[in-house]
Amino acid sequence: MKRFLLLTTISLVVTQAALAHIRIYPNESSVGAREKYTMRVPNEKKEANAIRVEGEFPAGLEVYDFEFKPGWKIDFKKDDKGKIIGATWTGKIQPYEFVEFGMLGINPKQGTNLTWKFIQFYDDGTKEEFVGPVGSRLPAPVVALKPATP
Repeated sequence: MKRFLLLTTISLVVTQAALAHIRIYPNESSVGAREKYTMRVPNEKKEANAIRVEGEFPAGLEVYDFEFKPGWKIDFKKDDKGKIIGATWTGKIQPYEFVEFGMLGINPKQGTNLTWKFIQFYDDGTKEEFVGPVGSRLPAPVVALKPATP
C-alpha cells in the first residue's frame, strides 16, 4: 500500500510539473491557415512572481495582431524588414496564477511543425527557458502543421 501511495504521489507531481509549462493552443493547425494562437503562461514557482516572458516566434509564421491584457505591456522584436519575430510581455503573475495571451498569425505554406521558444523571468532573479526538445524538462511548445484541406 505504501508503494502504491508513493507511486501515485510521484505521478501527480510529475503530471503537474509537465502541465505547468508555457503552452500554445491549438497544438495542431494547417499550413497556410489563419489562426488564433493562445499562449498560456502559468507561474512556474510558488514563492516568486513571474514578471516577464520573452518569446521567439516560429520561422515562417506571420504574427500580426496581439491580445492586450490590463497590467501587461508588450514590446515587439522585429527583423530588418519590420516583420514581428518575437515579443516580450511584462507584467505580474503571482504564485498559483496563470495568464493567457492571444495572437493572430498566418501559418507558413510549407512545413510540419511550428516551434515557439520562451523564457520566463521571476522577481527573485531566476528564469525558466522553454527552448528544449519535446520530452525534455523544459520543452519549447510545438504546433503540428497538417496539410491544408481542399
